Amino acid sequence: MTKSIAVLFALIVATTCLQVSAEAPLPNPVSATTAKNVVRITPPLANLLKQFKHDPNAEAEIISRKTEITIDENFLSHSVSYVAIYINSDEAVRDYSQISISFNSFYEDINLEFANVRTPEGDMDSIKPDATQIQSPSDENFYQDRKDLLFSLPNVRKGSVIEFQYRYTDTKKIVPNQWFDSFSMNWWEGRAAGQGSRSDAISNTELSITAPKNVVLFSNDLNNIGINYSRQEKGNQQILSWKGKNLPKIVLQDSMPRDDRRSTQLRASTMGSWQDIAKWANQLSAPHVVTDANLEKLIADLSKKATTPDAKVKAVYQTLQEKVRYVFAHVGRGGYEPHNAFEVLTNGYGDCKDQTILAVTMLRKLGIKADPALVITRSRGIPDMKITSVSFDHMIVHIPAQAGLEEIWMDTSGDKGLFPGFSVGLEGQPSLIVNDATENIVTIPALTNDKHFAHLDLVFDKFEGKNTEGSFTLKLGGEFEQRLRGIWQYSRERDKSFREMVGHIYSSAEVTKVTANNADSLWQSFNLNGQYKFNNVWSGPKEPLTYGFNITQLINLFTDFRGLDKPKDRIQEYEVDPGFTISTHIVFGRPSANHVVNVASQGQNFDNEFFSLSQKGREENGNYVVDIKLIVKATRISAQEYARYYEQIHQLLEASEWTLVYSYDKNAADLASLKEAAAKTGKAESFIALAKLQIKNGTYDKALEAAKQAVKSEPKNAEAYYVLGLAQGYNNLLYDSEKSFAKAEELGFDL
Repeated sequence: MTKSIAVLFALIVATTCLQVSAEAPLPNPVSATTAKNVVRITPPLANLLKQFKHDPNAEAEIISRKTEITIDENFLSHSVSYVAIYINSDEAVRDYSQISISFNSFYEDINLEFANVRTPEGDMDSIKPDATQIQSPSDENFYQDRKDLLFSLPNVRKGSVIEFQYRYTDTKKIVPNQWFDSFSMNWWEGRAAGQGSRSDAISNTELSITAPKNVVLFSNDLNNIGINYSRQEKGNQQILSWKGKNLPKIVLQDSMPRDDRRSTQLRASTMGSWQDIAKWANQLSAPHVVTDANLEKLIADLSKKATTPDAKVKAVYQTLQEKVRYVFAHVGRGGYEPHNAFEVLTNGYGDCKDQTILAVTMLRKLGIKADPALVITRSRGIPDMKITSVSFDHMIVHIPAQAGLEEIWMDTSGDKGLFPGFSVGLEGQPSLIVNDATENIVTIPALTNDKHFAHLDLVFDKFEGKNTEGSFTLKLGGEFEQRLRGIWQYSRERDKSFREMVGHIYSSAEVTKVTANNADSLWQSFNLNGQYKFNNVWSGPKEPLTYGFNITQLINLFTDFRGLDKPKDRIQEYEVDPGFTISTHIVFGRPSANHVVNVASQGQNFDNEFFSLSQKGREENGNYVVDIKLIVKATRISAQEYARYYEQIHQLLEASEWTLVYSYDKNAADLASLKEAAAKTGKAESFIALAKLQIKNGTYDKALEAAKQAVKSEPKNAEAYYVLGLAQGYNNLLYDSEKSFAKAEELGFDL
């Protein structure tokens, strides 16, 4: 989704359920180990500084990043990490004064061994005893296993050097008799006030894994980014090492691709097959596919009402939406083992794996093939999936294609989400279907750009005094539907928020009404309708009325195109994913029958590799109608190609608009007045006057009709026959015309 609409969507808290997360702070914060018990894994800081030459233009630099990991014969590990950082700006002072290191409290312990600051004057200052604690990474009211080791460093100033060393120790295994992990060869530090992350240039980075010689370790290749790998044996041990020097700063930019190609992430594992993970996950899940009398009764009741495969799947989805509340529930279980299916129903709540196991149990009992599916959501990017590990952060239901059903990926963890709960966070992401037959990762299909859409229907249909009103409907699909539905459900001031949102389309208008439809519907898309009022835009019934519209009025709301990086500032690849469609159908109502339209300007059409824009206008039932469709294609381009993209987008943003002027037409007004008089009185004189004006306007067929009505209303009216003769002549009915003229003369009309 794009930046501007994402600002609106910040009202929603979207969290995936298998992330390792945290509880409230522990009563006894961890403190640094006393210096006499610590073995440094690097030379003294003074020695490191002798070999380091800082860049005066850098805000901060990592002097050394070193990790040593030891794996024992039971595949339990402990690791020691050291980091030294040179601080060279006030911004870096803010970011590095407090350090946060995450860990999974269900599977490991963490201990800060030391933390020191070397002041610009050369003095050493150690961390204070009360400056370290274990705390929750957020204040969300969820049960979680993830915690943060948080510590504040004293006397950090520009010119300071900070150093710290910490240790992870495994307490239990995720997958028995296996080991896996991932490590960044850079150092990522959270920015102050939660404003993202930073990864500064690094002078020296090292990682080593020591393991029994008979343990086979698989890892990804980082040689292309300057990380050298080596392996040596020493007795019964093997030592695998990765070393790099002078790694550049990593700059994060909007709309970067979500895969790991730009990162320095090392992934290592003892597992060479995804089937190992699928079997392990199935062993955790299968024992919980169990029912009790209450669940059996519910399933029996559903089977009586839902008789087709499609109906059964929808019945299960609806049941979970109505009866099971989504919460984190990791306490005492870790991130991957669910509760029993019947317990989830009894409790009335469950996290993603709990809801998945309940849904799978019900579907199988109803005769539908279904399995759990582990997913790495878009919030985690796309790791290098060549290395087998457990890095999934969500679980959903996979229903394979079968009799009466196409393949369905169903996610019940949303709150009153549109069936099947398939969100943009799942599209194109790696997934592992949990059963013993699974051998490989599959990619969840992505929706086409026409499924992610925002469509505005707008009709200008009311004119009072100097004011004009227009009624609108905003129809949504895919990501747009999911996000706006969520805002409506969770926003405390949703009416105000949505008035402001649709007000951006016409900033000069007052939004007098906004109504949401299907906000809680599982089967129909969320949409909005309402009304605009334009004050003092018209001087009166005999004056012109001007309309205008530009597709940028929707582009500015639903995209971040106006906030694109300038080409000179673009460093990373740029990606639009998914593609989407923005369209509108506008009826510019004619203010009266006495007004005629003139199209002063119209929008341009575009068709290039990045997007297509088609715009058409036409007169319809007296009004002018405009249809516009912008299709933004899924795109991935290099930083070098970005300038071409930027240029095309700015041509779109500068495209001409539709300008229509309805001008008052005296002739049309006279015509309307005569038509009204003729219809009202039925007298020959009214029809005669109408026929004469229509002859003057060149509408001879209509003049003939009016003349016939004049003769019919007064068969003895000489002028009526004369006008009929004229109309017949103009319609090439020459014989009839002569007869009508003769009749007019007979009745006394002076030819």
